[in-house]
Amino acid sequence: MTGPVPRSPRLMLPDQPALVAGLRQAVWLDPSGEVATLSLAATAERLAAGVRPVVCHAKAAAAKLGVSPFAAFDLLELYAFVRPARFVLPTPAGLAESLGLALPGTLEKQAECVLEAAARLLAELADGADGPARPIAAAMTQGGWPWGPAVLAALGTGGGSGEAVPPAGTGGGLGVWNLLDEWKDRMPEGPPGNQPVDPAEARARLAELLGGASEERPEQVHYAASSAAAFAPPDKADEPRVVLAEAGTGVGKTLGYIAPASVWAEKNEGPVWISTFTRNLQRQLDGELDRLCPDPAVKANRVVIRKGRENYFCLLNFEEALGRLSGGGQGGGRGPEPDVVALGLMARWALRTRDGDMIGGDFPAWLTDLLGPRLTTDLTDTRGECIYSACGHYKK
Repeated sequence: MTGPVPRSPRLMLPDQPALVAGLRQAVWLDPSGEVATLSLAATAERLAAGVRPVVCHAKAAAAKLGVSPFAAFDLLELYAFVRPARFVLPTPAGLAESLGLALPGTLEKQAECVLEAAARLLAELADGADGPARPIAAAMTQGGWPWGPAVLAALGTGGGSGEAVPPAGTGGGLGVWNLLDEWKDRMPEGPPGNQPVDPAEARARLAELLGGASEERPEQVHYAASSAAAFAPPDKADEPRVVLAEAGTGVGKTLGYIAPASVWAEKNEGPVWISTFTRNLQRQLDGELDRLCPDPAVKANRVVIRKGRENYFCLLNFEEALGRLSGGGQGGGRGPEPDVVALGLMARWALRTRDGDMIGGDFPAWLTDLLGPRLTTDLTDTRGECIYSACGHYKK
């Protein structure tokens, strides 16, 4: 036996059991605190009776139980709403680590963790000031989102589905393009300077990036100093200065060339483009640049990732997906509308994403598994049909 999860008047946790499925058995935790360890077949029978449990990754649980996807309060959906564009492993242990809860070592502890995580997420939503969350949650609730009443209660808007939704012509409660700033045209920047990078400057910057506690790597220092020659002025017009530098695995080549490149960018007030062969290396570089720009706000202004257009969220595709909904994007009037729930979670992410990158960026891959590609990754410019400045969202 375990005690029930406390419920404050403002946190309307669903009065439903928590379910965690293992490889050979499942744990069923009632709201009263009673724990039952069941066979997978017995668990499937309970689900067939129409019970809608609280689970982490309902599709994965259904696969373990050998049943079709079932109606559930999926904790990952709640996480994606409360913490959009935030990384988490899609497991009870991953949620516990992200939310600062004790790591669950057994199925019973995982079931407890599921309910504790739900309470923690709703409390976080109640304590924060997140204006755009209200109309999005209202639209999702009208679309039949199981978490809707609890989320609206946490936001202080009541637990019903009668929350007002903006008119359909603005995208209902999901027209996030109305909340995005427009970029302004500006004068083209002048050419950068042409000051070289001295090898000593490259070595000093490398030491700064590594910090005092790093191990000594003479090869890395030599690599950084040698790479500085690439930033010297060219000997002849229209002929680039080229350096081919090679070093073994584990030497630290990434910081080795970031060091002179960052010095050149600062001295000459110009950009440095670093081209990679794979997205994985691009992500590695982005992580290493945290050393150069430890302040996220500074990094947002100085470091930009560029990929092909097919990697990025398209507001026009999103708007067209909303237009296909019954009720013109509001998700009301015709019963449950699962697409509204999916598009609502996409709207939450769109307002928080760093740059709209859905392939390897801050878009959680497990959300595509939960919602399907049609209303997630297929909203990128997958067919190369971007109309550029003819699009009403071009400057968003």
